[in-house]
Amino acid sequence: MRAKQEGLEKYTILIEEGQDRVRLELLRHLSPFTSERIFGNLPRTGMIVKDKDLVYIRFPIETRIEKEKRFLRKGQVGYSPAKGMIVIALRDAKLKEPVSYLGKVVEGLEVLERLYTGKLVKLKRGSD
Repeated sequence: MRAKQEGLEKYTILIEEGQDRVRLELLRHLSPFTSERIFGNLPRTGMIVKDKDLVYIRFPIETRIEKEKRFLRKGQVGYSPAKGMIVIALRDAKLKEPVSYLGKVVEGLEVLERLYTGKLVKLKRGSD
């Protein structure tokens, strides 16, 4: 769902695996072009790639780096145009390549901890 809160536009995205659900908030002002491209390409199925401190979800879109970050704190969400993947930090993590900073996980970070590489998840628009 697209919502405005105190003048800031945000997009709510749900990641579902079976009965488990993760809720992300993408704040449009952080990376407007990338946020809109991701939200506009939902629903979609993506494959998980899990690293020690990071979860990647395959989500190829045409975009460029916006609001570049090379470090994500626990629960923060970014997008790597080089890899075509959404990046979510399970713990504070230094990144090997820059990402566009998008927002944060607001619910269900523990669900991502349990997922493993190769697992398919469904990404869809959420509601507040």
